[in-house]
Amino acid sequence: MKKKSIFISSTGTETGKTYCTVQIIKGLLSKKLNISPYKPILSGFDRRKIKISDSFKILKEVKSVVNYKDINNITPWIFKQPLAPSLAALKENKTLHYDKVLEWCLKRIKNRNKKNFIKIFEGAGGLLVPIENKKTTLDLVKDLDIPLVIVVGNYLGSLSHTLSIIKNIENYNLDLINIILNQNQDDSLNINDTEILLKQSLGKKILVRKVFKNSNYKS
Repeated sequence: MKKKSIFISSTGTETGKTYCTVQIIKGLLSKKLNISPYKPILSGFDRRKIKISDSFKILKEVKSVVNYKDINNITPWIFKQPLAPSLAALKENKTLHYDKVLEWCLKRIKNRNKKNFIKIFEGAGGLLVPIENKKTTLDLVKDLDIPLVIVVGNYLGSLSHTLSIIKNIENYNLDLINIILNQNQDDSLNINDTEILLKQSLGKKILVRKVFKNSNYKS
């Protein structure tokens, strides 16, 4: 079960996480693998512009026609305001309970009808974004017990942000399988230099991949 599910998160917003999620899905599909993408929580959703939403972009890779109902099936917690999920829920008088999110995700992982599918979960915002009270996406990945991929933007300060996140990941004893370094923000910084510093600073060997393409997928 553990090898057939992946959680994709990031150090924060605007790192190109959805773009990288789409590329991962495309890569797996090219290997003739079956994929089920999920994004449990989504903020900043405009129902009049569903095609620019993260959920639409990841779902479009496995489904030719996508409507709002399809999006709601993979994203049950949808908020209009582009805020942290817990705050967006409060402002929109909606409920967002950590236990319910965890239960929903576990059901998708254990779904026997799709036991041969690789389940790809994309988080909302960064790994430490709050879901409810003190519970964050970090807690969700821990309780799901599935491998983690972190998307990192190449910008001044990204190394510090990345290493801080990795310390939290290590404290939670999560299975970090990949760091994706995405050149999507500051072209003045050499992505190869950032990669070298990151690898030198890591306490253990973690695969670091680079993406050189700027992206409109900024969540």
